Amino acid sequence: MKKFHSSRGVTLIELLVIIAILGVFSGVGYVSFTSIDSGSSLRSNKTVIKGYLEGVRSKAYSDGKHYKIIMENSGNNVNLKLYEPDSSNTKWHDLNLNRRCACYSGTGNADTSCDQSFSDSSVSSLTSVQNFDKVVKNLEVKNCNNLSCATETAAPVEFCFLYDGTSPQDKFFKIIGKNDLNIILNVNKTGYVED
Repeated sequence: MKKFHSSRGVTLIELLVIIAILGVFSGVGYVSFTSIDSGSSLRSNKTVIKGYLEGVRSKAYSDGKHYKIIMENSGNNVNLKLYEPDSSNTKWHDLNLNRRCACYSGTGNADTSCDQSFSDSSVSSLTSVQNFDKVVKNLEVKNCNNLSCATETAAPVEFCFLYDGTSPQDKFFKIIGKNDLNIILNVNKTGYVED
């Protein structure tokens, strides 16, 4: 009785099919990994921004002073800057005026009683509060008109916290990370930051 042994190996076609299948799986894995990485980065940046805003809110309350925040895009990053009212300006002490005027700086408001309610000059000519400048990397920010962000406008995003820890108005803005993933944040009138 003869035993028949086949020493036939893997054909070239079979090898190419296996390589193609491995390529598909690795491509799907890479896309999934980059999506997870992008989402993680955006959530991390959201936490940084919310922490910064909560810190400023707390500072406004503890210092008994209004603070204005400006978020500007700079390349692929967002610069967060904090400003305080002019020391020579006494209009900022009027809480109701600043609530109505949303901490208006400089002149030129349609309601002239709002002129210089936060500072005598525009915020761009003020010096930011030391140790409160922050850069958040790989992020972009835009203004939104509401929670669904039906209309968005370019940065800078500008708003303030009043000395009682509240905000004069609801402020909506969108943070955009890698792969156009985004989150809409709201600083509501009570001063809390929500997403």
